[in-house]
Amino acid sequence: MNRRKVFLPQGVQDLLIDDCLLRRTIENQIMDTFDQWGYMEVSSPALEYYDLFTQPEMLADGDKMFKLIDADGKIMVLRPDCTIPMVRIVATKMKDFVFPLKLSYVADVFRIDQEQAGKKREFRQAGIELFGVTTAKGDAEVLVTAIETLKSLGLKHITVELGSIKFLKGLFEELSLSRDDQQAVVDLLEEKNVTGLQHLAESLGINGGCASLLIRLPRLFGNPEEVLEELKQYPLSPSMQEGIDELTATMDLVDEYGLGHFLGLDLGMVSQLDYYTGIIFKGFTRDLGTVLLSGGRYDALLGSFGMDCPATGFALVIHKITKALKIQGQLEVPKRHHVLVLSCDTPRGTAVEALAKLRKEGSIVEFCLLKSADDIRTYMEKRQVDELVRIHPNGEVEELDPATLTL
Repeated sequence: MNRRKVFLPQGVQDLLIDDCLLRRTIENQIMDTFDQWGYMEVSSPALEYYDLFTQPEMLADGDKMFKLIDADGKIMVLRPDCTIPMVRIVATKMKDFVFPLKLSYVADVFRIDQEQAGKKREFRQAGIELFGVTTAKGDAEVLVTAIETLKSLGLKHITVELGSIKFLKGLFEELSLSRDDQQAVVDLLEEKNVTGLQHLAESLGINGGCASLLIRLPRLFGNPEEVLEELKQYPLSPSMQEGIDELTATMDLVDEYGLGHFLGLDLGMVSQLDYYTGIIFKGFTRDLGTVLLSGGRYDALLGSFGMDCPATGFALVIHKITKALKIQGQLEVPKRHHVLVLSCDTPRGTAVEALAKLRKEGSIVEFCLLKSADDIRTYMEKRQVDELVRIHPNGEVEELDPATLTL
């Protein structure tokens, strides 16, 4: 008889015992920090209607979503993004709630997305969304919350780089770029492809100061003061200057929180999510070099649901943070005292009381289901059981030596 070969689909993985414990520990810490900053947890379903993400177009590429058909013939998708469902919840169920409205979530996302998760197709996010604040105070708050959350996990060497969609769109308007040409520029900026931008500018016949700025954008990143100083040599339209002013005001507020040293500036930063309208940002640690968090302002998104409300937020990529913490040696599998209880003739009430006391003290307590002393010793070694006990009829808990155990 041939044994059936079973493979996982590309881009997904199983999590075994220790990885599950680590993820739960990290998520609990993250959600606790969000709660401390006043963010209230909500949850959206994994299944949503396809139209939610495409009418009007909200994700840059609908082909990256996983689609299925329900019993009524309607197209559905596995949740490809968490922000849009949060917006749906606010517009349909919480529009009369007190504002500013601060929401948080932890959820699985299903999307083919090189930027967010490498080659993964299923990845877990935890994030916050702040609704009802238009000023730089809102952008600064979510940035500070993001930095404080990463710090609370023990992550080191954190950098959060800021960009501006408003600045980029202003530049695109000055260059009179078509939508297709804008997407071509976005793709080249994402790759930091200076040569490609030069060739594109030549093919489009654009020149002058704004064209020079476009070609320079992939290298306009680093220390905020140095980047802003270099920017002075280029002409800026009023909308481009407005984007820069928003960045400056936000960075000043983050600096007042004492966290300005975590910030960098990247004027060539782009996002493949179409709904951002203002400041965008991405977080890294030098020990990993990939995006750990991303977010930004999306003031127009609720307008798609008939609600005029500004918003901003961010999402953390859980498996990337876990990997970074492992590399830095900041992560250990949580360990609790583990007790194995031999079956005995103790009255049920007495045994239950004794077991409840052990569990109340924080121990893992399980009944022994094995009949051989050798099997018990093997089980204790592999499960890393700390203590073998027997409960007597009077409720006394006797510790036993596994090495000399006989049954």
